[in-house]
Amino acid sequence: MLYFQQMLGTAVFAITGVLAIHKVGVDVFGAVVLGIITAIGGGTIRDLLLDQPIFWIADFNYIWVGGGAALLAFFLTKRFQQRYRLLLYLDGFAAALFGLVATEKVLGLQLAAPFAVMMGVLTSIGGGIARDVLAGRTSLLMSREIYATPILLGCILYVLLRDVFGSIQIAGWLALIFTSSLRFLAIYKELQMPAILSTSQG
Repeated sequence: MLYFQQMLGTAVFAITGVLAIHKVGVDVFGAVVLGIITAIGGGTIRDLLLDQPIFWIADFNYIWVGGGAALLAFFLTKRFQQRYRLLLYLDGFAAALFGLVATEKVLGLQLAAPFAVMMGVLTSIGGGIARDVLAGRTSLLMSREIYATPILLGCILYVLLRDVFGSIQIAGWLALIFTSSLRFLAIYKELQMPAILSTSQG
């Protein structure tokens, strides 16, 4: 079941990645490449830093799913834009899932909890940052959107619950519900980071 969820998350990341750059003026090849980068970029950076086998090389289905979803998004941009809010919710769920899976992967390597949390966040947002850099867009980190904060808090909560319950499943589900709910609330209420916690003057 987790594998299906990860594939769904890969597809959603790729779709939202293409929709995010549709005004930049890239061709179909560029759109597919940027969609794939959005979907797998964070996990790739994580595995490189951990000196682990790259996950999509071990399972090329991630590339097929990401590429296929990006291709659909390129040709069906208007239809996907009409459902963009739903995609944002799915994106929030996928980001939460990928962050927690990455955190557990690092903990499973017997590495420090703070590093595991950092890798969890990087896995979730790394692809989007790489896409924005390549597309010349303002990065997620340069906005007041509440996107990375729920993931950070969720990964920290997972580490704490993992020790409390001694169960990866219980800790994972509780942290996933918390992280997704926080992101869903931010989307629904269109919340932004408070000005006092931001350098933005507007």
